Amino acid sequence: MKVKRVVLCGLFAALCFIGTWLHIPINVSGSPTMVHLGTTVIFLTAVIIGKDAAFAGGIGCALFDATNPAYIAWVLPTLIIKGLTGYTAGSIAFARGKEGRSITQNVIGFIAGGVVSLLGYFIVNWFVFVGFKVAVVKMVSSLITTGLGVAIAIPLAIVIKPILERSGLHLAK
Repeated sequence: MKVKRVVLCGLFAALCFIGTWLHIPINVSGSPTMVHLGTTVIFLTAVIIGKDAAFAGGIGCALFDATNPAYIAWVLPTLIIKGLTGYTAGSIAFARGKEGRSITQNVIGFIAGGVVSLLGYFIVNWFVFVGFKVAVVKMVSSLITTGLGVAIAIPLAIVIKPILERSGLHLAK
C-alpha cells in the first residue's frame, strides 16, 4: 500500500471514529447498542477510496469501541464487521470501472454493506452476547443506523465526489 493510501485510510478511520462517537446510546435488556453516524462515514469513504474503506471503517469504528467501556467487548467483532461493510460497499461502488461515480451502484453498495453489518452484528449478538430474542430487538438500531447512513451518504456523495475529482485529488488510486 502506498503512503498516500495509508494516509487516506488513517484520515477516514479518524472520521469513522468521530461518526461513531456521534451516537445515541440505547439499552436493550441490559445490553448496550446505539444509533450512530459511523456507517454513514464508511459509505462516503467507500465512494471516495473504494474497497480500502474496509481499513478505515473497521479501524475507526473498532477504536471507538476500544475507548468506550460499554462497547469494549465489541472491538474485534466491530473490526471485522465494519471492515467487511466498507469492503463490500467500496467494491460495489468501484465495480465495472465506475469508481464511485454511479449513484445506482453506490446505493447498491451501501445496501449490500448495510446487510453485511446487520447480519454480522445479529450473528455475534445471537451466538456470543445476548441470544436470539435480544439480537432480533437490537437489529432495530442496526437498521436505523444503516438507513441513516444510506439516506445521508447518497446526497453527500453526489456533492462531494465531483468536488474531490475537480480539485485534482485522485483519491481512488
